[in-house]
Amino acid sequence: MKRSVVLLTVLLLCVAAFSGCIKSGDNKVLKVGTEATFPPFETTDENENIVGFDVDLITAIAEDNGWEIEMVHLPFDSLIESLQTDKLDIVIAAMTIDEERSEKVLFSTPYFDASQVMVIREDEEREFGLDDIVEQNLLVAVQMGTTGSYEGEAIFGSEDHPNLRQYKRVNEAFMDLKNGRVDLVIIDEPVAKNYIAHLGGMKILGEPFTNEQYGIAVKKTNTDMMEKINASLAKIKDSGKYDEIFEKWFGE
Repeated sequence: MKRSVVLLTVLLLCVAAFSGCIKSGDNKVLKVGTEATFPPFETTDENENIVGFDVDLITAIAEDNGWEIEMVHLPFDSLIESLQTDKLDIVIAAMTIDEERSEKVLFSTPYFDASQVMVIREDEEREFGLDDIVEQNLLVAVQMGTTGSYEGEAIFGSEDHPNLRQYKRVNEAFMDLKNGRVDLVIIDEPVAKNYIAHLGGMKILGEPFTNEQYGIAVKKTNTDMMEKINASLAKIKDSGKYDEIFEKWFGE
């Protein structure tokens, strides 16, 4: 009987120790936040899997570190708050590195150069530029929380201006443009080209008017993880893996 009690005690101690390892995070699945209506960076396939350039990039970074990850689709304007409140471990969502965001989260070294453009319908006959939007009383569509929304707010002087239409999902902005409910969309150039290619009936007006860089974000205090992300990102670029992922999604 005593031997049985000893064996049972040892077994329970082993189970407790194993449980402690799990709770400590050794086997933790990292939650990676994104907003999956922003192709070719992040979108969903026919099986509702989140795919895209950003997904392949963070997957390569995770593999280099031996991490297991789970992609989580959330509204773009909730991603930073979700990092700050530990609902997410990492964010990769074609997110521009800027001063305001950098006060709230820690960004990686830049992984993509981007810019904002204006998209109009193909049959648009009016002539205008960025400086003519207010005078011509144009309706502008942007995605909430993005650099495009910041540009729109700068044009109209307020995020609540009636001519500035804020959308949770950028695909809704493009559908409203195509259907004549807004006059233009302000959005990242690669995303504009992707929607134009798939939906048709639209075109880019003029030249890009900003210079931006995307970064991967983690919680402000998570410096150890960011060091690993940056090291893996450099390795992926040096090895040619980054170029393979780029060619897959941009064909260049």
